[in-house]
Amino acid sequence: MTAPPPDARRVSVGIGQLAISKDPGEVLVAYGLGSCIGISCYDPQARVSGLVHILLPNSEGKRSEDREPARFADTGIDLLMSRMTASGAVVRRLVVKVAGGAAVLGPANAEKFKIGERNAEAIKERLKRHGLTPAGMDLGGTKGRTLEMHPATGKTFVRTAASPAIEL
Repeated sequence: MTAPPPDARRVSVGIGQLAISKDPGEVLVAYGLGSCIGISCYDPQARVSGLVHILLPNSEGKRSEDREPARFADTGIDLLMSRMTASGAVVRRLVVKVAGGAAVLGPANAEKFKIGERNAEAIKERLKRHGLTPAGMDLGGTKGRTLEMHPATGKTFVRTAASPAIEL
């Protein structure tokens, strides 16, 4: 993994949150991506980065003002695109990377609910609506992940507790 600047400030992006950054001194991080999915975006020309931590596949029609919109794939991705463009990014230039969607609830619950799998499908579909295809993905499996987005370089890394970070 390319090390962030020694004085880089880690910005934790929790469940249902998103962060936008133009600051090369920051690193955006989504910890604990089990069935959740982290989506990083980077516009190399505008040098705008974003990261969202999605919990569930859809908001089921609930108004986003009533709930945290970044919790859901449908409203969270739309909000991410809106905030990225408001910061100077152009959607067609975005480099998108995604990680998470694991089956971490145990075999019986994983088969019953398929939350990670449903999240992954919802994310891909919503990105497609915005004309985007992920440039890198690390989805599924049974292990949780951490996703790091480095605004200084536009690089995104993923790791599990038992493995070193790899660039997506």
